[in-house]
Amino acid sequence: MPIVNIDASWLNELLEKPYPPQQLIDALDQIGCDVEEVVELPRYRCPQCQALVEGSLGADTVKQCSLCGFTQMQPFEIVDTITAIRLDLLAARPDLFDIGGLVRALQGYLGEKKGLPSFTSTRSDIIVNVDPSVCQPNSYRPFLRCAVIELPSVDDRMLVALMKLQENLHWGVGRDRKLASIGIYDLDTIKGPITYKTLHPDDEPFVPLGVSEPMSGRKILSEHSKGIAYAHLLANHDRYPVLVDADGHVLSMPPIINSERTKIKIGSHRLFVDVTGISIAAVENTLHTLVSSLVELGATIRTVRIVQDEKELETPDLTPKQAIVDLSQAKQWLGLPLDAHTLMESLFRMRLDVEPIDESKTRFRVRYPAFRSDIRHTVDVFEDVAIGFGFQNIQAKLVPTMTVGSSRTEEQTSDLARTILLGLGYSEIMSLPMTTESDHYERFRMPVPNRYPRVGNPKLKALTVVRQHLMSGVMQALHDNRRRPMPQRLFEIDNVALLDDEAPTGCREERRVCFVEMGKDAGYATARSILDAMLREMGVEAAYSATQQPWFTAGRAARFQAGSFEGILGELHPEVILAFGLDHPVALVEVTLGSLRSWPIPHPRTTERSS
Repeated sequence: MPIVNIDASWLNELLEKPYPPQQLIDALDQIGCDVEEVVELPRYRCPQCQALVEGSLGADTVKQCSLCGFTQMQPFEIVDTITAIRLDLLAARPDLFDIGGLVRALQGYLGEKKGLPSFTSTRSDIIVNVDPSVCQPNSYRPFLRCAVIELPSVDDRMLVALMKLQENLHWGVGRDRKLASIGIYDLDTIKGPITYKTLHPDDEPFVPLGVSEPMSGRKILSEHSKGIAYAHLLANHDRYPVLVDADGHVLSMPPIINSERTKIKIGSHRLFVDVTGISIAAVENTLHTLVSSLVELGATIRTVRIVQDEKELETPDLTPKQAIVDLSQAKQWLGLPLDAHTLMESLFRMRLDVEPIDESKTRFRVRYPAFRSDIRHTVDVFEDVAIGFGFQNIQAKLVPTMTVGSSRTEEQTSDLARTILLGLGYSEIMSLPMTTESDHYERFRMPVPNRYPRVGNPKLKALTVVRQHLMSGVMQALHDNRRRPMPQRLFEIDNVALLDDEAPTGCREERRVCFVEMGKDAGYATARSILDAMLREMGVEAAYSATQQPWFTAGRAARFQAGSFEGILGELHPEVILAFGLDHPVALVEVTLGSLRSWPIPHPRTTERSS
């Protein structure tokens, strides 16, 4: 995961009192931040944009600016050295990606503040009009959210913090700009209203960040360093998204690059922020996290009016969200000695608001900030309870009962079958438990049944059926290996799903083993010999009877019963073999090892103690 450097002295300035580095490290560890180390880090001055550039570990000098991209042969001028706390970014908590979010969390954990942070906003006069072209398939990047940020004049530290937060959110929430990307501009260089639209790759050239000559969108993607790095995000676009102001000046071409004209610099104090993307959740979470973090650094939020499809929307909307938690459920999940007071204090410490909703104080309403995108379920609130309680305060206790773990019966049986087949020269495969009607039924000359375990909302067309047998998986494996030397001997051991109205879920699982042989000598006799050898090693003897099945050749198939095991074997019908693109005879056996409901759970071994 990416690592972020946090200026320890600035962190202490923003807290109400200074803390020793080790105390900060311990607190950061407790709230879920993985602290790599504390290092002395040099900072350099970019000759072109005058921004501070942090050095890298192991590098004696810096010759490229991470902000504007300027590069020179001589090392940059060193400015100072800071004590930096190096953190692994926790992808689930983007609100802890920067110094502002860390200050907010530490203030709660260290007892300086408690409860929900307050975010107030006033309306700005900025209007953004969204052109319908951004929603077209050939230029698809439809979602836009914006804000105006007013803060004390941007200094070196603030500029570095802004750029690092922007790139970290690109990684953690935007999935490297695919789902969402951020543009930050000096508002004093922009004349409203702003329009979000698309343009032809060769039209309206502008000066992108870090260069001095205008470039078209197509040229940016082929020649600019950021364009080359992210060209794949616009590869299927015939038109490129852009933001332009009332004078026609291009602000940016998301998700690639901002313009040089509107860049923020030392002394900027009014910022315009936009987040565009293809996921509305990622766009909103990114904006909420960004503006909330800047508030901790002294910023004021002002909303922007967005006009799209004759509808108006004001953003950002930082209204807190809420969840209902149950005290007894929290105790059951966490195993902590919680009461109403400790649960509430733990959540206050995590900068959440909580209040009881019944007189007995057993159920609580928890309000959490809009930027806490990681809270999606009650258990996520329970995690905050545990952190707020303090992992160091959890006392280790011996479990009340002593047991010895052992394998479940179906796993013991499966392991025995696996060992036998491996010893007989077969190779194990693992296939997906979901397939299609064509592969599962039609290729085996079976009619598609009226009722079968079907996926209600499949993500892919190739994953629509939950398998009822293992034959399709091993046959697909034979197809994938059809060019390898013959004979081919493969097996798979796994569960299948069968409809059962008496089961609690309407479906039950069976553990099965399916093995096949493909080659010029494969037939009923070879399959029968392997099956007899396997059953003999498992200590059972089979009784066979002839059967007719559409996927087997007539007169070359049988059913068998061997103790608690049962199954079917035979030579596959030529039409089935051809349907899977094969050109050799195939013998197949499928054995039901048992229903997962019928197997008992192994009883734990008891240990006698002498008094």
